[in-house]
Amino acid sequence: MNLYVLRHAETILNLKKLANGRNIIGINKNGVKQAKLASEKVKNLDINLIISSPLRRTKQTCKIVNKNKIKVIYDKRLLERDTGSMQFKDINKIDMTKWYDINKDIVYKNSEGFKSVLSRVTEFLKEIKEKYNDKNILLVTHGDVCKAIYSYFNKIEDVDKISSFKHRNCEIKEYII
Repeated sequence: MNLYVLRHAETILNLKKLANGRNIIGINKNGVKQAKLASEKVKNLDINLIISSPLRRTKQTCKIVNKNKIKVIYDKRLLERDTGSMQFKDINKIDMTKWYDINKDIVYKNSEGFKSVLSRVTEFLKEIKEKYNDKNILLVTHGDVCKAIYSYFNKIEDVDKISSFKHRNCEIKEYII
């Protein structure tokens, strides 16, 4: 089973380096270009199923990259972290040792901690491994979910390694299950 992970296309908040979270902001013009470029790569992959976060920016990205009209399932476990009061904050001012601490479910008063993100992503990955073990799947999701997937497959718990992992907008990473 091949698992392809695509981070959604660029939004204005990504461009401004602000914490995105679970908002209704869609992709920007550059994001549309990124998704069109990614669609050329996606159409050549042997994908049987797409599972996407149900947020607007992932749905928009998914629609553009899905040239082959593959079945799409929306799963809330692929939602971006609930940033709570940190939504729209400058990410350069967030303490990354706290933000990516795998021991905390909640950080900064009411923001979903990385432990919670990692837990729901782990549950999701175990389920799709059992349910779709004969399929190649494309996930369309968000930055912190991408970090959780990376952490899961590479068994990484080190905060510095997690926070330094980069998954650019519309970049596709492949994992073999």
